Amino acid sequence: MNDRRAAINDALHVFANRNWIQEERLGKMLALRVSKQYESERPRYADVISRHQRKIEKAVDLFSRIKNTDQAEEVLTVLFASRQLKKASPEQDIGEQQLLEFILDWKKAWRTEEKRQALATAIRNLVMLGWMRLTFSQSLPDRT
Repeated sequence: MNDRRAAINDALHVFANRNWIQEERLGKMLALRVSKQYESERPRYADVISRHQRKIEKAVDLFSRIKNTDQAEEVLTVLFASRQLKKASPEQDIGEQQLLEFILDWKKAWRTEEKRQALATAIRNLVMLGWMRLTFSQSLPDRT
């Protein structure tokens, strides 16, 4: 995870140095928007963009679904926890309920019904969108 974080930070550093992104504060969140400089230089990188188009579209789809910082934290926590469980037991199938329990054991302050429902929804959505592979758990809470 630290390697990915470093790669993301490196990419953001390059984008900022090239004046390709602009930061905009949105309440507690920070939005990054492409600049006019990026738009004018983008055609030079069409081949690189084309090679990574599927990954770009998948990431944009996920980020466009995140509505606030709480939901962003839930999604990133679910992704991180899933990777941790799979790293600890690479040969074992991980279930949705097992992931939920792992997160709630780790983040004890999240042991509320509202957070439990939000995490269950995040888990199911991330599985459905292909961001994780977990075995289906009948006992995973349903949002009503």
